[in-house]
Amino acid sequence: MQLLNPVVRKFLRKVKQYLLKFDSFIKMVEYCRGLYRYPHKMIGRELVICTSDEETDVLVLAAHPDDDVLGLCSTLYRHRMNGDRIKIVFVTNGTAGKGESWHLKTKHSRNKANVRYMEAVSALSQINIKEDTIFCLGFPDGGTQRYLQEISMDIMMLMEKLNPKRVYVHCIEGGHVDHDITSFIVKSICNKTGYVNLYEWAEYNPSQPIGTRNIQFFNPNKYSMEQSKVEITEQERVLKRKMLALHKSQDVEQYYMQGEAIRKADSTKLEEELYEYCELSKRRLTPLVAKYYKSIS
Repeated sequence: MQLLNPVVRKFLRKVKQYLLKFDSFIKMVEYCRGLYRYPHKMIGRELVICTSDEETDVLVLAAHPDDDVLGLCSTLYRHRMNGDRIKIVFVTNGTAGKGESWHLKTKHSRNKANVRYMEAVSALSQINIKEDTIFCLGFPDGGTQRYLQEISMDIMMLMEKLNPKRVYVHCIEGGHVDHDITSFIVKSICNKTGYVNLYEWAEYNPSQPIGTRNIQFFNPNKYSMEQSKVEITEQERVLKRKMLALHKSQDVEQYYMQGEAIRKADSTKLEEELYEYCELSKRRLTPLVAKYYKSIS
């Protein structure tokens, strides 16, 4: 079979970029290919919740496997040293990398999802967080904007079953679409249910790339309540490097010097915050957000 010539390859890249703007079309492709048929057929979904009476002191809702370590490693370590019971939830399967799974071979995506999940399990075992407390919802990496309602149903179910005393989630900062969408959904649920013990972390944004040592919130004065920089000890720094090194497929060990910052989340100005900072345009987000609010009203 002849290889595609450069002109055709360039044309196909442009077609793909154009199609990326049509979320409903891509969602249909994902369904027809059998990649994402919520809730029973989702690449990388790991959501077997134990029926034990064990309480949940801390629930972490991270977009991708490794975000938990990059943004919260020292905070989680301190919670474990305090004896707190932690549950970790990854919203996406982490399969994107150079491209979303909707146009990749299914076998490749399944293998990558499994690798990323097991890397996360291995990393979190370093602070004694066990595999049966680590979940993956299996939504497409880079495509969370297509699944607002479905992600919301999963998270509301988890909040109800786990009844966490404290929740951590990304802040909305324009670093990654999945981070911002995850944050938006979690905050909207907390706002709707009256849950107030919600905290968010800074990870990276347009002015502070991944690995920034003195990481700060991109919007420190506009959407803030209580906020604090985490002073990481040398021991915690070594631990962070060790945990990031276990995410071998992502090559993130080099970012072990990244700082950590957390704050009490404000869930009262969600649309304004999302439209201002998210990489997706307001024009593209508006119908998605309107449909989402209608579904949870």
